Amino acid sequence: MSQVTFTTDDFKGAPALTLKRGSCMIYEGEVGDRVGYFIVSGSVEVQTECYDGTQTLLYVLKAGSLFGELRLMGVDERTASIYTAEETVLLKINPQIWQDRMQDVDFLQRVHAMHLQRYLKTTDAVRRLGQSSVTHRLATYLMTLPEWHNRSSKSMDVVLPSHSQLARMLNCTRERITVVMQQFYKSGAVVKQNHQICTISQECLTKMLK
Repeated sequence: MSQVTFTTDDFKGAPALTLKRGSCMIYEGEVGDRVGYFIVSGSVEVQTECYDGTQTLLYVLKAGSLFGELRLMGVDERTASIYTAEETVLLKINPQIWQDRMQDVDFLQRVHAMHLQRYLKTTDAVRRLGQSSVTHRLATYLMTLPEWHNRSSKSMDVVLPSHSQLARMLNCTRERITVVMQQFYKSGAVVKQNHQICTISQECLTKMLK
C-alpha cells in the first residue's frame, strides 16, 4: 500500500507555523481547539500512554502527512500525543478549510486511505508490544514494515528509525535496543550499508521469530 500524501494546495489559506524540536503539539486525552495540522517539512512522533504510565512511540509522520484531523471530524478527545522530532513547519487547518476540502471526492478518498494506513500501523504497534522479548518485538516490526508490500524479493534497503525512536516504539531502553541490534547485525538480519541505509533479510528475520 503506497503512502498517502497531501500538499499545501490542499489547504490554501491555512496559516503556517514553525516549531522547534521537542515541541508538544497535542496531548492525548485533551479536548482542545478544533484544528488539525499538515506537515510542510520536518516530522512528528505519534505517542500513546501505556497502562504503566510510560510513553510508547506508535509511528513517525513526515512531510505530506496530516495529524489532528479527527478533532475536525467530530472526535472530542485527542487520541494520541504529538511531538516534533525536529524543526517542523506546519499548516494550521481550521474547521472551515476542512469542510471545504471534504467536498472534494479525491480528498475524501485520500483521507479514508490515510486512516486505513494509520489503523494498520497502530495494529502493528500493539502486536509488537505483545511479543515476549525485545528481540521478537524488533523482528516483528521489521517484518511488518510497509515497504514489504508488493515486493517479491526477500531483502530490501530501508532507512530505520534511530535507536531512541525504536526504544520508544518497543517500550524498552535505548541501551537494550543497541544490544539487540548487535544480535541482528551478527545474524545477518540487518546489514549496514552506510550511516542511514540498512539491508533487511526476510529469511533471517523469520528464523529469529521461530
